[in-house]
Amino acid sequence: MRIAERAANLLGLDLDAVGRDSLERAMDRGADRLGLPDRAAYLAILAGNPAERRWLAGQAVVQESWLMRDPDALAALARLARDLPRPVRVLCVPCARGEEPASIAAALLDAGIPLEDFLVDAADANPQALEQARAGRFGPGSVRGPLAGRSPHFRRDADDMVLSPAALARIRFFEADVLDQDFLAGEAPYPVVFCRHLLIYLNPCGRRRLVASLRRRLAPGGALFTSPSEAATFLQLGLTPFGAQSCPVPTVRLEQGPAPAPARTHAPKAAPARAAVARRGLVTPPVPAAETVAQGCPVATARALADAGQLREALEHIDAALERSGP
Repeated sequence: MRIAERAANLLGLDLDAVGRDSLERAMDRGADRLGLPDRAAYLAILAGNPAERRWLAGQAVVQESWLMRDPDALAALARLARDLPRPVRVLCVPCARGEEPASIAAALLDAGIPLEDFLVDAADANPQALEQARAGRFGPGSVRGPLAGRSPHFRRDADDMVLSPAALARIRFFEADVLDQDFLAGEAPYPVVFCRHLLIYLNPCGRRRLVASLRRRLAPGGALFTSPSEAATFLQLGLTPFGAQSCPVPTVRLEQGPAPAPARTHAPKAAPARAAVARRGLVTPPVPAAETVAQGCPVATARALADAGQLREALEHIDAALERSGP
């Protein structure tokens, strides 16, 4: 196995999705940074150095997002938050340069939730991205959508948008790898988790590790917000997305053996834009004999499957939904 493949396996990354050239360039930068002669020497230290693996993963993937990127997801969060215990706790992973956690904080404030009544935890494996995120300052590339410049919780400073200090203070930043088994192990489970634009970068093993980590981090009945391009894969891995908030949400049991308590997942309606390119609790809940997950609008789920090129599975999902609903 070549050096790039071995490094990708250590990181849980899909080499085709990340790009061999991108990963090799990141390894070269890592070797130079540590004063090592070549990629082989750099690879030798990765297995025993979690911090260096986090750095390399952050260097290898695209750290790109923008403010108020998905208004539908933020609106759904605002509706959900009204009925959650205070403070509303939201986990955002990976947070990249901070656009998503800043947008979450602004959306909660816009929904009328006071500063003291919510907390956003933002995690990323890339220390350089986190340094930018902690500043709460976003350049022109982060201001793309029509809503990005309208929130009263951002102010314009030359070409940048700056999150208000009060809102930024409600975001805690963590350098942590969501694929690690002990990811945020000291934090209580979260009722809401945003994990978007990461799954597409991962190899099958990495995807399983991600889902296992999300199950540990989600509170019983917690809501997982994903992107449309990832919804079908999350569905295959046992987390069922729902799209339209107006659709009824019955439950369905998946006989897959023991699993943690259920998680609700939310994938916003797919837009005609290009597919997105991706990234223990203090008390362990009882483990049921089979997982109960929330099933959303059948049309939304079928759309997600079709968008992923899984037409047969989409048709089967619609047929099953029709059988459940009866004549």
